[in-house]
Amino acid sequence: MSRLPKSVLVSVLGVGVVLGGCWNREAVWEATDAHRSSVARPGESEAERLYRHGRDCMDTLERDDCAIDYFEQLIALEPDRRDLVGDASFRLVELYRRHDKADDATLLLRKFWQLGMDYRSAGVVPYGTRFAPATLTTMFMVDVAALEASGLNRELSQDARDMMFTCDEARREQLSEAAKARREAREQERLAAMTDKEREDYQKRRKRLRLGRGDGDRDRDETKEDKTVYSAGGFCKVAAALGLADPRDFDKFLGASNHADQAESLAVMEIEGLEARLAEAVAAGRIVAEPAPEIEGRELDAMTQIMRDKLRVWTLVDFEYRGEPVRLLSFDRDELTLAPAAMAPGLLHARAHDQTRLHPQLQELLGQVPSDVTFMSLITPSATTAFMSELGAMARLMPNPEGLMIAAVVHDYAGLFVRVPTEDSVKAWVLLSLARRLIDSDDEGARAGEEDFMGNLDISQTPDGKALLMTNILTKAAVTRMFLGG
Repeated sequence: MSRLPKSVLVSVLGVGVVLGGCWNREAVWEATDAHRSSVARPGESEAERLYRHGRDCMDTLERDDCAIDYFEQLIALEPDRRDLVGDASFRLVELYRRHDKADDATLLLRKFWQLGMDYRSAGVVPYGTRFAPATLTTMFMVDVAALEASGLNRELSQDARDMMFTCDEARREQLSEAAKARREAREQERLAAMTDKEREDYQKRRKRLRLGRGDGDRDRDETKEDKTVYSAGGFCKVAAALGLADPRDFDKFLGASNHADQAESLAVMEIEGLEARLAEAVAAGRIVAEPAPEIEGRELDAMTQIMRDKLRVWTLVDFEYRGEPVRLLSFDRDELTLAPAAMAPGLLHARAHDQTRLHPQLQELLGQVPSDVTFMSLITPSATTAFMSELGAMARLMPNPEGLMIAAVVHDYAGLFVRVPTEDSVKAWVLLSLARRLIDSDDEGARAGEEDFMGNLDISQTPDGKALLMTNILTKAAVTRMFLGG
């Protein structure tokens, strides 16, 4: 258990002196505390009251039993407040694991995900996403507004937030080098404390944990042909053109691409006050308004002005992708699409004719994503199979995937969920068994280098046997280690 703050310790000692060893007064304290906690503040719902007291018990009083009691009451109440239920669930998982209740933690996370799927909605992504071509097989989305509003983000250091979003390449390089140095120092410290045999076993376990992650490719230079229109600088260029610092000034942003051909890629951003920013960018010469497009089957003159406004096109100045111009389109209010020039006609045609073109399997996966996610990534079955083929012989043990879904819900803690739908329940069970053995047989020494993710990783199979579910809870410390190395 964590050490008590000095102020709490002094208070406890003071009470001990006054009571003079009257042990039976502890029952009076418990009753008084329970009565005090039952009082709700004006305008506060029962769910909000339980959540507030649970946080107080966990963060201020450092009383796990008290926190567990309040959070369990909140979960049992089943309020229509996913934010409260989410953070209470993630905190409960952390508390359960402290007290060797791993099974309770697993069941709770599984229930949270299942309930979240009942709240699923395609509205989790920007409206213009539906017009993306069916050739795109991967997608990710970050809800910046939700992340910025989270308690976890407020607790992160400026360095960690910069590492996620900065467009300052010098700043990013500085942070990356510092993170690399911290990770290396921690690694050397662990190795120095081991015997030769322990060091050998440690390296073997590390190799198993890295299986399939492609660590060997991390050091290769990424060429322009490897990059999408957004990872090649598109997000930052749009931000600069609109007078914004970097993507953290977007409300939400999404990137989608073809896993086999990164040239087929686009991005969609939600930006508050977009119209005024576009006008200012045109006036400043940072973007150029293009002539009204010709669209087969539609006459612009016969459209309403509102519809014509949704078919406008701009070109980014001083930015090309693979030697070609990059277009900007706005298919909905406060929404901007970034795409290579070659993709613009198809996008405009789909918008003018109100045609949903998004890959059907991406649409299906999108329908399984809870509406309150802060981050999500979707991969079609074909793309998942292509990624898995890099595992070589190990791929034969893998179930035939029906895609891959990764989602994160962020409050004071972050809940990370990875779901692999598959009809191959036998192979899914085999893979689950192997993964559990790999993690369960690992000791603290091997996990030390993977604490940013592996430490609290739980792998299970859904009750119907048709999907693998991997879950994890990330604290501020874990997120900081992931981005800054310590």
